[in-house]
Amino acid sequence: MIVKYNQNLREIFVIDLQDLISSKVDFIFGTFHVDFDPSDIVGLYSYENFKICCQYNIKKVGDSFLIKISIRSSLPVFCDVCGNKFDYSFSLDVEEIYTSYFEYKQNIEDMYYFIFNGKYLDIGKICIENFISNLPMRFQDGCKK
Repeated sequence: MIVKYNQNLREIFVIDLQDLISSKVDFIFGTFHVDFDPSDIVGLYSYENFKICCQYNIKKVGDSFLIKISIRSSLPVFCDVCGNKFDYSFSLDVEEIYTSYFEYKQNIEDMYYFIFNGKYLDIGKICIENFISNLPMRFQDGCKK
C-alpha cells in the first residue's frame, strides 16, 4: 500500500488492534510505503519525489503493545559540501512500547512507554515521526572539497 504524506492529515496509516486485544492473533505485521514530494519536509532539500518503506510487527505483551518498525529509503539529496546530487541510504530499526493502561511508578523504565487511547494505533505517524526525527543534520556524498 502507498500512502501520500500530507502534514495536515490527522491519520496516516491506522491499524485496528482489536484482534490482538481479544487474543485472536499473536501479532500483526505488514508493509506500507509513504510517498513524499520535495517540499514535504522542511530542511530536506531533495531534488525529486521519494518513498520510504515501513515494515511493522505489533505484538501484545501484557496490557501493552510492542512495536518493531523497520524504515528504509533512498533519499535523492544534494551534498551539503559540494552541491552534487546523490542518493542517501536511510535505514532505521525502532522498538517502542505503547499502552492504553498506565499507572505512574517511580521507575526509569516507564520513560519508554507511549500512551494511546482506544484500540487503534496510527503506525504511519509512528514511522514518519521516527523517520523525520532521525534524519541527519547534513548530507555528504564523500566528496573531498
